[in-house]
Amino acid sequence: MNGKNTPQFTKQTFDRMISEKLRLIRTEARLNQEQLADAIGISKKTLVQVEKDRKTLGFTAAALVGLLFRNSEIVQALFGESIVEILDLIAFHGIDATPTEDSLEWIQEAKMKARYKSSGHRVWWKDEKAGAAYTLQSHILTGHLRIVDNANALHYYGMDRAEAEKHLLALEQAAK
Repeated sequence: MNGKNTPQFTKQTFDRMISEKLRLIRTEARLNQEQLADAIGISKKTLVQVEKDRKTLGFTAAALVGLLFRNSEIVQALFGESIVEILDLIAFHGIDATPTEDSLEWIQEAKMKARYKSSGHRVWWKDEKAGAAYTLQSHILTGHLRIVDNANALHYYGMDRAEAEKHLLALEQAAK
């Protein structure tokens, strides 16, 4: 998979996926419509419209549902353990690429500092390049990239293949 074939996973795609599964997510959580609507800050009427496939939640409410129910079987089946990474990448997509936005340097810094132990759900990840200490992987649904070490700790994630490969090389050289 090269950078040009990476699927374009957008806010609208995420919204549609969560909206289509909202009734299942709510049922799995054993919430009634009023409880879920209150939890995510929408009206019960809007929730009913979403569950009847007449409208979608919108990215903000869909993101909140994804985060609140990130451990649900339904959300895990859709996105694996990567919901936070996916939301981060699509929420800021295009923002940090604007050359005049020097004040958004913190986004890239935060991505570089991201360190957590991933659960290593191999079903969601395809190895792209393996080094001695680190592996570059791509998410099979969204196409985003991550670098994990041999203990499955996350060291980088992003959408740009060239940048990911540069970070992989730097991490491998530092590990020598």
